[in-house]
Amino acid sequence: MKKVLFATTALVFSAGIAAAEVSVGGDGRMGVVYNGSDWNFSSRIRVSFTASGTTDGGLEFGGSMRADQASGAKNGTAASVYISGAFGKLSMGDVVGAPEALFGDLPEVGYTDLDGAGLSNVTALDGRNNLGANEIPYLTGDNGGNVVGNDSNSGPNLLYTGTFGAFSVAASMSDGKDVSTSVNQEYAVAGAYTFGNYTVGLGYEIVDPTTGSNAKQAMISGVAQFGNTSVKAYYADGSGSNNLDKGYGIGATSVFGATSVMAYVNYAKADDGTDGTTYGLGAAYDLGGGASIVGGVADSDIANTDTQADLGVKFKF
Repeated sequence: MKKVLFATTALVFSAGIAAAEVSVGGDGRMGVVYNGSDWNFSSRIRVSFTASGTTDGGLEFGGSMRADQASGAKNGTAASVYISGAFGKLSMGDVVGAPEALFGDLPEVGYTDLDGAGLSNVTALDGRNNLGANEIPYLTGDNGGNVVGNDSNSGPNLLYTGTFGAFSVAASMSDGKDVSTSVNQEYAVAGAYTFGNYTVGLGYEIVDPTTGSNAKQAMISGVAQFGNTSVKAYYADGSGSNNLDKGYGIGATSVFGATSVMAYVNYAKADDGTDGTTYGLGAAYDLGGGASIVGGVADSDIANTDTQADLGVKFKF
């Protein structure tokens, strides 16, 4: 449960100014993880802060950061702020690119996400911020980092999202600077259309590096809801200096009362022919009050990788 830390004293000075608040929340986990050869204990807790408010004209504004991100909050590489209204939402800071904002990733399995079985082991994709086993290989803004030629963080990045009836749109870009040094410039757009229980979307991304040719990527994604089961699939195609040749995957989540079951299959191929397929299967049981028991297993056909597994308890505060 989130605890309100502060309600603005602006109301003391003017009854016409809407109240703002800052709240604290977080997440934690504890359990065991199998890394392919041994079982090990694994635990973590993170505290997050969220601020929000509303102008007299009805515009909403706010921001969020985690305590462990404090050192990067000052330059926008580890926190984000936003303003929103009827026009949509404009965010700046540690934000994802446009396609990821609309489509997300395939379902996570396990309470640690089991990224050790991930596609980062596909050599030519190592620069893609340690691409996780369930992650769609977005070209831009993936966790605020660059991909092509320079893995430095170019934050703060800019993201616009808006939903207008059945249509959702997004656009994003970086400022091409790492503090004061020129780095890769990123641009991306995406759109999605929802009809009934189905959503289909397109995304296009460009990275303009400081040296060399542009990297480009186009993708299509779809989501379908069948009763208590949600299915997501994507296909991505890289061109130019993009290390990715193609990627595709499918994942599903089914909910049965307090129990959820998640699974995915994900494939990526690099320009040099290096490729890999990852698989994941997991389940979660909701204990109520923000706690759940979560476990999963992930594997791949990539050389020198082993089956990963975990089981533990996750908390949301």
